[in-house]
Amino acid sequence: MSRIFPLALIVAGLAAPASADPVIEMMRSLSKDGPIYAYEMIYSDAEISAVGKIDPSQPEGQRILVTSPAESEWSDDFREGLEEMEAETDGDIWCTDFAEMVPSEISALDESYTTITYAFTPQPEADADGMEKKMMKKLKAMVTLDKTDGSVLAFNMKLPKPYKPALVAKINTFEMDATCARAPDGRTFVETFDFKIAGSAMMQSFDETVSRRITRLLDPVG
Repeated sequence: MSRIFPLALIVAGLAAPASADPVIEMMRSLSKDGPIYAYEMIYSDAEISAVGKIDPSQPEGQRILVTSPAESEWSDDFREGLEEMEAETDGDIWCTDFAEMVPSEISALDESYTTITYAFTPQPEADADGMEKKMMKKLKAMVTLDKTDGSVLAFNMKLPKPYKPALVAKINTFEMDATCARAPDGRTFVETFDFKIAGSAMMQSFDETVSRRITRLLDPVG
């Protein structure tokens, strides 16, 4: 009996639902509440590399200050991207948002003294449309958490093989990679964000790569 009992404990532990994981539970209980920060960022894509300051406290149209390159060097796509970013900038740069995509069915991949990494199929966010929901089922994801408080330290989603969302469309590459850093108040924010998608649609190929890096958090605003 003394030999069977430890084995039973191990089996019971492996069969325990993911929701019983204390680190996952801490992640789900994290709050985004806290001060809103202005920040400095480096942005780059296939056409341009830009440096600027983002201040969510300012009215729309005045939230982003591009310090480099000069406006005369901006492309039409970059101008359109700035307009979209202006409208969407609300100071929400927090890595707790990734928790919404972590389902109950997960598996531990790697563990150190201070962190643990899980693998899973990401679940769509509440406002996802039908096409996005189908796409999420094809992705593989990983999240790395701080074991002391459940804070998200890194998040990755990748398409393991080509996917056809429609008869006339094909996605060959899809990857999103984010790393997080601590703000002065202890929350983790998205310090680096890299996104790549490539494929074809309506007999036209596309290949998009975007990178963002918050280089410095400034004093809280508001």
